[in-house]
Amino acid sequence: MAEKEFYRDKAKDVLEDLGTSKKGLSAAEAKKRLEKDGKNVLQAKAEKSLVRIFFEQFKDVLVILLLVAAVMSFAIGSYRDGTIMMIIAVINSLIGFRQEYKAEKIMDSLNKLVNSPSKVIRDDQIGEITQEELVVGDIVSLEEGDKIPADLRIIEAFNLRTNDVSLTGESMPQEKESNHIEEERPLADRDNMAYLGTTVASGSAKGVVVRTGMETEMGKIASMTQEEDKSKSPLQSELQSVANKIAFFAVIIALALFGVSIYQGYGLDFALIYALGIAVAVVPQALPMQVTVALSQGVDRLAGKNAVVKKLSSAETLGSTNVICTDKTGTLTKNEMTVKKVYFDGKEYEVTGLGYEPEGKLLGEDGEPLTEAEIAEMEIIFDAATMASNAEIHEPDDEHPGWYAIGDPTEAALITLSTKLGTRSPTEDEENPELHEFSFDSDRKRMSSIREFEDGNYLKMKGALGSVLSVSKHIFKDGEVVEITEEDKERLNKLNEKYSKDAMRVLAIAYRKLEDDETDYVLEEIEKDVIFLGLVAMIDPPKEGVREAIQESHAAHIDTYMMTGDHAITAQAVGKEISLSIDDQDVPVFTSEDLEEMSEKELRQLMEKNESLIFSRVSPENKLRIVKNLKEQQKIVAVTGDGVNDAPALKSAHIGVAMGQMGTDVSKEASELILLDDSFPTLVYAIKEGRNIYNNLKKTVIASLTTNGAELTIVLLGLLAAAILGTPIPIMAIQILSIDLIAEILPLTALTFDPASEHLMKSPPRSQDEHIVNKQSFSEIMFLALLMGGLAFTNFYLFINAQSEVVREGTKLYARGTTISFLTIAFSQWVNIMSRRYEFESIFNKNFFSNTKMIYSILISIAMVLLVIYSPINSFLGFAGVTIADWGRVVLAGAIFLLGHEGIKFFKRKNEAV
Repeated sequence: MAEKEFYRDKAKDVLEDLGTSKKGLSAAEAKKRLEKDGKNVLQAKAEKSLVRIFFEQFKDVLVILLLVAAVMSFAIGSYRDGTIMMIIAVINSLIGFRQEYKAEKIMDSLNKLVNSPSKVIRDDQIGEITQEELVVGDIVSLEEGDKIPADLRIIEAFNLRTNDVSLTGESMPQEKESNHIEEERPLADRDNMAYLGTTVASGSAKGVVVRTGMETEMGKIASMTQEEDKSKSPLQSELQSVANKIAFFAVIIALALFGVSIYQGYGLDFALIYALGIAVAVVPQALPMQVTVALSQGVDRLAGKNAVVKKLSSAETLGSTNVICTDKTGTLTKNEMTVKKVYFDGKEYEVTGLGYEPEGKLLGEDGEPLTEAEIAEMEIIFDAATMASNAEIHEPDDEHPGWYAIGDPTEAALITLSTKLGTRSPTEDEENPELHEFSFDSDRKRMSSIREFEDGNYLKMKGALGSVLSVSKHIFKDGEVVEITEEDKERLNKLNEKYSKDAMRVLAIAYRKLEDDETDYVLEEIEKDVIFLGLVAMIDPPKEGVREAIQESHAAHIDTYMMTGDHAITAQAVGKEISLSIDDQDVPVFTSEDLEEMSEKELRQLMEKNESLIFSRVSPENKLRIVKNLKEQQKIVAVTGDGVNDAPALKSAHIGVAMGQMGTDVSKEASELILLDDSFPTLVYAIKEGRNIYNNLKKTVIASLTTNGAELTIVLLGLLAAAILGTPIPIMAIQILSIDLIAEILPLTALTFDPASEHLMKSPPRSQDEHIVNKQSFSEIMFLALLMGGLAFTNFYLFINAQSEVVREGTKLYARGTTISFLTIAFSQWVNIMSRRYEFESIFNKNFFSNTKMIYSILISIAMVLLVIYSPINSFLGFAGVTIADWGRVVLAGAIFLLGHEGIKFFKRKNEAV
């Protein structure tokens, strides 16, 4: 059943449908409805328990394999190995638990935003009740500054304007009326409705409650933010792919070798030992921990650049972003109206400076700043503009990081203009007190103020050009007041049209001196025969650096879409100013109505065909639909926003990006990334950092899998040698664990500190079909793993054959032999990690020492290895001290491994040149 559209019904019909009247509900009826419909609050869905979140961490394939290996260890009596593996599994799960668990505060933020007392008429008496007690059919009284406590159909309005930016994204206060609307309109254009969570900018009104709680537009947003999104980040998907391949390989190999061992008659214990060895060798036990540490480092670096990442996996996801869906107001623009043009006495002037900070200059037609004397000659227009305004601007304080406005943004822009030029006296209202004000209304489209001066009373007026011209008799021209002509009006209209096309809001300024007997202040008698002074044109300007950031994202092959609640002409003008289009052409604009008429297929084709698009007057549902459609195209989507209306799209996107200064608590809670400086360029930097994180993680994963492949190789060769030659196992499971946790974890982590390539943001985002372990990387891993593992086994075999006695398990000589195997893999892995920094370049290049953390990490790892080999704890891990000659074997093996690595790069460079 279609939802009732109250804005299309007459006020009396709405009252009748809801069983109420202008006298309000009776107390008894209100109580009955409250019991039936529930309180007017936003409700959260049940959250996961802490226990469930913790145990869900054990669903990871690598953790499951580790647990299986631990159980196998306990089964054959190897309690030491089993305990260590169990500890590793628990640590990994605790890390995952800590990252996943965070209190969802979106609902708390929403309720905080909308909660306020309400003035309600019941039993024909006005009184104040808590907002949660409101019911459908209640009559609510509204005044300037009030928060709107529910969704209301306006039934009486007196110069009412509401601030709807938090819900619709519309940057300017919206005029409201009580008349019904016949045609269907999008949410932002329903001018006889007022919505929960918005505020009254000016005027007063009465409205009937038509929806409460989760049925309101704000409630719908709350519901959308709670939709469970089970899509994984690219990194999570990639690691899942790697883990699945490892698990499949480990299980197949382990079962095969277990069967072969039993078939050959080695006994159950022997078969279990080798199956365990295979499991331990194949599973990169420290990889989840390495990835977590690597992401944490990236998050720290981003925080140093004013980008706070709330979820670790989001740091890498940023680098995969190929579409940015950005809000306009407060994200691309400052959400601070700024006067940019002044037309006075036949001349056009440009104003510098942005926002409400009173810093800037007035430039003449020659581009030079005006002198104080020249500005003083124009003071008449600036005084008229400010005296017909009620807004205020204030310096930064504890709650506001920058200059901020109280009142109408357009009036605040006029106050800022006069303040930055020095024409406004701080005691203006005392020097020239206001005697009477004719407030702005949607019919007249102007406002005026009567001010007292020493030489008499003056009317100061501002408003829409057509409205002010309709009551203008004279114009200030060539330093004199002359009668206004049709030619003057035509010139002004053309100028107004020009400014409007540039998305500027234009106000006309006028004044007149009242006669001594004009004291009754009747509107029709006072607002007439004014002297037209000029025009001021203002805009919500783009933020600093946005144009350059957009251009950088274009170079990085990232599509950029603007999603805004503002009008199409405004959005398109802003898009042109920030170079949203690659070729500087007008970007295609589609409204909410256009979207409603499009099928999902048509929308998909539209987005596939255009690198840049603008969606104007869009609702939260429209934004969410756009994001979901992009995700269905396998795009990685980043969405920016700062309002409540952005929250559903922010939460649905792979990366929700909230503004830290101007953003609402709701938008911040729904996001994965918060920009503390509200800077779009910071987002582009974060994407670059995300790409670098992935590249470095790719190095880490491949290097880690290489050692695991080497460990598998030595175990397989050991099994073969045991079957044919009767030699002992060349390395123990506990020593394999030690390679991961002692020898390589720090150097692998140091790989994540490698600086970004200068070409990083000139190439497309990585394809979702591109995997870390692909045909090429798998071949490379296999070759290097076989080489590393083969060298380790060769060193062990040569050592035991060089002894004068048979080397048996459990002896000191055996411990020396397995220590040599361990050291060979560890030393070769250090070489592998250092060489892995460069895909094509030799390890010996000018940037060898650029990552000092890498050098220090290897030195620390060497110290840790020496400690476990030569200290009393060596027996616990199965190690023994080795001789200089043994070290010679290890270093020689490392040199051979380095030659193999350099050979691969040589052929890569050769193929790349071809």
